[in-house]
Amino acid sequence: MTGSKSPSRAPRELDAGARGRARLAGLAAGLAAAILVLALGPRLSRPLYDLFQTLSPSPPASRQVQVVVIDADSLQVVGGWPWSRFYLARLVEEISRRGATAIGIDLLMPEPDRLDPPRFADLYAELSPAAAKEVRALPSMDAVFARVVGRSPVVLARAGIRAQSFDALDQNAAPSPPEATFSGPLPPGVASFPRAVSNLPIIDGAALGHGLVNGDPDEDGVVRRVPLVATVAGAPTPGFALELARIAKGADRIDLVTRSGHLAAIRLGDRQVPASPEGQLALQFGDWRQMHAISAANLLRQGLPADLFKGQIVLVGLTSAGTSDVVQTPRAAETYGVFVQAQAVDAILRGQGLSRPPWAAPVEWVLGVLLALAAAVTVPRASLVAIAAAATGGAAAALGASWGGFQAGLMLDPFPVLTPAAATSAAMVTILFVEGRALQARLRAALEDQRVKAARVEGEMAAAADIQSGMLTPRDELAGLSPDVDIDAVLYPARNVGGDLYDAFMLDQDRLCFLIGDVTGKGVPAALFMALSKSLARSLLDRHAPDLTAGVAAINTELSRDNREAMALTLLVGVLRPADGHIDLVCAGHENPVVVGPDGQARELTLRGGPPLCVDPEFPYEVEPFDLAPGETLLAFTDGLTEAQNPDGALLPHDKLMAMVGLAGLAPDAAGMVDQVAAAVRAFEAGAEASDDLTILAVRRPQAP
Repeated sequence: MTGSKSPSRAPRELDAGARGRARLAGLAAGLAAAILVLALGPRLSRPLYDLFQTLSPSPPASRQVQVVVIDADSLQVVGGWPWSRFYLARLVEEISRRGATAIGIDLLMPEPDRLDPPRFADLYAELSPAAAKEVRALPSMDAVFARVVGRSPVVLARAGIRAQSFDALDQNAAPSPPEATFSGPLPPGVASFPRAVSNLPIIDGAALGHGLVNGDPDEDGVVRRVPLVATVAGAPTPGFALELARIAKGADRIDLVTRSGHLAAIRLGDRQVPASPEGQLALQFGDWRQMHAISAANLLRQGLPADLFKGQIVLVGLTSAGTSDVVQTPRAAETYGVFVQAQAVDAILRGQGLSRPPWAAPVEWVLGVLLALAAAVTVPRASLVAIAAAATGGAAAALGASWGGFQAGLMLDPFPVLTPAAATSAAMVTILFVEGRALQARLRAALEDQRVKAARVEGEMAAAADIQSGMLTPRDELAGLSPDVDIDAVLYPARNVGGDLYDAFMLDQDRLCFLIGDVTGKGVPAALFMALSKSLARSLLDRHAPDLTAGVAAINTELSRDNREAMALTLLVGVLRPADGHIDLVCAGHENPVVVGPDGQARELTLRGGPPLCVDPEFPYEVEPFDLAPGETLLAFTDGLTEAQNPDGALLPHDKLMAMVGLAGLAPDAAGMVDQVAAAVRAFEAGAEASDDLTILAVRRPQAP
């Protein structure tokens, strides 16, 4: 049977639809991921770079940079903070005397010394007029400190402030422009401050250099950059670390390196450090605890080598508990601003820093788009193992490239490369999984429906088999047809129903008619044609008796009428006179029967015959007589016997067939002979599927008593 072709096309059409929906969902997810990456910006990649900072810290700072810390020991020796400028002056003198090439005071002193002599005299009203006058006559500590600053290579800190800052209220005028000069105007994008918090004018004006200490933290509160250059009230101003390096190297000018109209680097003499378009230096941090640091108390106590700071840059800053200059960096939850500035100075002297090259973003996004498109093409047709391997390999490659770039000082962001492709792949895998589950549910339902239909068909076929077998004369009835003839037959269809047939009936008291036939084909069509053939055969043979030739001709004519399927029937018909064993045979394309003697000797009965019925409706079939001796058996069969095959596909050899039939002829009756032949055929097939219906009919003439 054949059915509609649409079910065979449905899975392919469903797969195409599922792939299309998956690709659409994947591309939408990739676009959403790309928008998210753009919206988050650096916030997405900062944790990765911080991890790189932990795994690959900057090497320890060189001996060129030293830090003098005003720590808890210093406060215990001198007193609480803020100190009198007298002690700061002594500290600067001690550092300068020991050979420092530049001294950076990482402190802001915008107010007069609270222990200045006039203010001290005003504070203590108990002083006698003479004592108060004498105190007021003492020199100003701010002036003393300014003189020390003026004769030392000191760089003072400034802090750029914005208009909305509270610090702006205390600054009525912008500080004097810095001493550093730049090679050309600053490009757009550099940070700009309308004002700056500076030191007391008397002190500020005495310094050799000034620099900004604005190490503003990112949104997460972590300091990752220090300023290299910015503008204050429109004046280009170097960062604190850059100005210290300039003073130490004796450089007159700071060169600005621009690319595509944006600041890319700062050149100071023979050193060039990368700069962001905002004029900042992204630091690769090291362990601040490994930096060279000396307590201010030790310097004030004397006893340190006279050349302790020879040729070095020295920074002075607060590290005592309770100070406000505590910051967080990628490598330290708490550190002090002076150590951040010290690491920045060391990075400038080395010419090192992290940079984001201008080509990075375009390359990353192009790769991300290509990977997302590749995922959209390949994922719907790939296995989960292949998808996982590709995702792992892509992630490893992108992260490896980012790690390698970090080692070279480049910040390459893997998220524009990976996120769109990962979102595309994840969305497609999810959609395909959902579609697959839905398809499985539909297939299970279809399979269940097919099972129900198959069970229904199986039941109908079983009923058809029962009807077909009911049309055949039962074996016990065959045995009782005539006391002078032992006759038996069996039919084993290759399927539930088949196209073989047999029959036996008495034409009158003296003649027994038997027949065996085989319809071309198997299954239901052959079974229907078999039922028609059997009914016509019995009716027409009985009607035209005793003319066997006329009966066969009538069968041929009726079966050929309206036979649009061009089916054919091989038929062997015999009429036996039990009294003397005479048989008239007509063969229409059927297998030659075998005659087996009482001694088991088998011989083939060769018949001329003619073509199968329905091949030539006008063919004149002839009667061929034969005498069956007492004790002999005429065995007729269909090609289910001659074409039996073993599991290797080999046919039953003719000599083995004859020997098998001869051995079965020794059975005591026709039923035993039929059963033995059928059993021998099944033994030869050894479990292989039957090639055709098997029908065996035995007609034995009993021996005389």
